[in-house]
Amino acid sequence: MYQTKNPPEIPYMRFYFLTLLLVASFQAFAAELVLKFTLTKANGTPAVYEFFVPSEGTDQGVALSREEAVQRQHNAGVAALSWAKQFYGAREIYLRSVELKQGTVPYYLAKFDGYLAGARQVFFAIVLTSGSVLEPVEISQDNKK
Repeated sequence: MYQTKNPPEIPYMRFYFLTLLLVASFQAFAAELVLKFTLTKANGTPAVYEFFVPSEGTDQGVALSREEAVQRQHNAGVAALSWAKQFYGAREIYLRSVELKQGTVPYYLAKFDGYLAGARQVFFAIVLTSGSVLEPVEISQDNKK
């Protein structure tokens, strides 16, 4: 009687599938470093922050009227200020600028200054054109290059 055996390719197919899945997950979460800065936190310790923007966006290439562009920039500034007050915990925060930065994914870069750890310091927020505020990654002092 003729019997079929499992082909030996099955373990290789699993390996291939897992490798493909791993590569796809890295591509799905790919991001571009757009800003790195240092400040002294409220507790007096230095911190290094990095902002990463996703590699792919959803609203690229959308032409806006002047009025719509100004409104989006204003909304980005309001969202950034609200987020920065809570995230950094600084006092007397002033929004100094909100600039649209073009790139693979356009974003607004908001620049602030405020009192933190007994001194006036400069810090930032990034808002995607969709209105989402990005949270920076704090780099451990042990991993700092």
